Amino acid sequence: MSTRENMIAGPAQTRRGFVKTASIALAGAAAMGLAGCAPSGGTDTAASTADAGAWDEEFDVIVVGGGIAGHAAALTVATEGNGATCLLIEKGATPSGNSPFCKGDAIWTKEPDVFASYLKELAHGTTPDDVLEAYAQGLGWVYDWVIEMGANKDEMSITEPTSDPEERNAEYHELENSYAFGYFAIGKSKDVEVKGPNHVQVFLEEAVAQHGDVVDYRTGTPLVDLVQDAETGAVTGIVAGEKDRKRIRAKRGVIMCLGGFEHNPEMMQNYLGQGAAVPAAGSLNTGDGHRICAQIGADFWHMNNVAGFWMAGRDLENTAYTNPPIFKPAPKGFGITVGTNGRRFYMDWDGYNVREKYPYLSDMSVHVGSRHGHMQFGGEWPHLPMPSKAWFVFDADGLAQGAIPPSESGETPDEKGYAYAADTIEELAALMEVPVDELVTTVDQWNECCENGKDVFFHRPESTLVPVKTPPFYAQLCAPSFLNTDGGPVRAANGAILDYDGNPIPGLYSAGEFGSIWGHYYEGGGNVAECLVFGRISAQSAIAAAAE
Repeated sequence: MSTRENMIAGPAQTRRGFVKTASIALAGAAAMGLAGCAPSGGTDTAASTADAGAWDEEFDVIVVGGGIAGHAAALTVATEGNGATCLLIEKGATPSGNSPFCKGDAIWTKEPDVFASYLKELAHGTTPDDVLEAYAQGLGWVYDWVIEMGANKDEMSITEPTSDPEERNAEYHELENSYAFGYFAIGKSKDVEVKGPNHVQVFLEEAVAQHGDVVDYRTGTPLVDLVQDAETGAVTGIVAGEKDRKRIRAKRGVIMCLGGFEHNPEMMQNYLGQGAAVPAAGSLNTGDGHRICAQIGADFWHMNNVAGFWMAGRDLENTAYTNPPIFKPAPKGFGITVGTNGRRFYMDWDGYNVREKYPYLSDMSVHVGSRHGHMQFGGEWPHLPMPSKAWFVFDADGLAQGAIPPSESGETPDEKGYAYAADTIEELAALMEVPVDELVTTVDQWNECCENGKDVFFHRPESTLVPVKTPPFYAQLCAPSFLNTDGGPVRAANGAILDYDGNPIPGLYSAGEFGSIWGHYYEGGGNVAECLVFGRISAQSAIAAAAE
């Protein structure tokens, strides 16, 4: 039995045996569980079969999703496919998943085998070793590959990998071999004027555009269904289009690069218990591909993993961020966060990443903060459940230090609709609609902590002990925030999507955050690198399928 089967199988029978006896029930349950992911103009029917009608068009490879992963896959087909044709489709008028909005940093290494051991510690057994090893090997060539594809080294921000643990402050620096990597970001040099592409997404779009003879890139073209051969189960094409739907054949394979389900509240609630969470990036990652892959029997993993959650500042109508959601230093260090009961409820100095306060190589089991939404709890760093609503409470001094960025027009936070303001804590509590006595007690306790230089309740760093004493007092609405989900179809080391029996679904591959490899802890820059690495690996697998 495989490692993956050992991880999931119960004591009475293997997973393979269970699936064989319950395949019909599982397929139905999968489709029902993901029914809320229907794309715009989509259906809830099972995937079409190859003999259901004639093809409108055909290409060698079809790539679904125009983010970093999709463009990396299309570029690979163009440069390594020996004339193979590629259709790249994007749901929106422009890509609007996470790719265009991310920082753009990618990790890389010169010691793939060493770094693979760090990845295995991060994964905690949630991702098979061969998949992590394939990713690590990709990190060994990904830097050279983007240079080969035309990235301007002089305009890149580059941090060289190291062999010295003292020279790197990795996300989880307490784990073995955490140092053995570096970062690069296309178009982010601080030393020269950047004249070329200023982001990896822009770079890839321009690179793909140079291969218009073999890559047909179509926006405003959502995936509706996969086309599956009725006898062999192989994916042979797609149905796509908002209104003018076409059946398009993929002679060598379909590569799914649709991202996560950040903007599907039903899935967010079902899998993560956070239906009220607010994504930090684009708006079109609604789980379309998850539903479609479930209907043809794909297995799923990492559905409970996410780069989140932290309580981020929102306007009083909860329609927009009042602070950049990805922001350092964490603005929540200038006050306290309370729930609707008026009490603090977690180590409320948070943000997407606050490791700049961690003493390097110190004991992380006693520190607090956030590592892409993972927070110290019981000496470990799990995801914490967050309420749908909370309040960030601070005073005039906290505002001056950066609790909310200053307004260019000179308006105060309450004038802009960013926060309530009051001259007393009692008046503020009434505006917040929280118990007055609870909020007064909480603020008094916090100020005592600040006077004594120690947060005896949640152990925040001393440098974040900013009292709430100077009127006017402010209350900023907070909602759980996050970067991206990781869950989706199970991916093999060669990029193939696996079914419930652990077998590859012929002709179907994935890349990027659509079934990401990150199943537990996450290293910053790892998602962008994953898009590049598995975009290329999956495209190479699809190209090679022609010889089979």
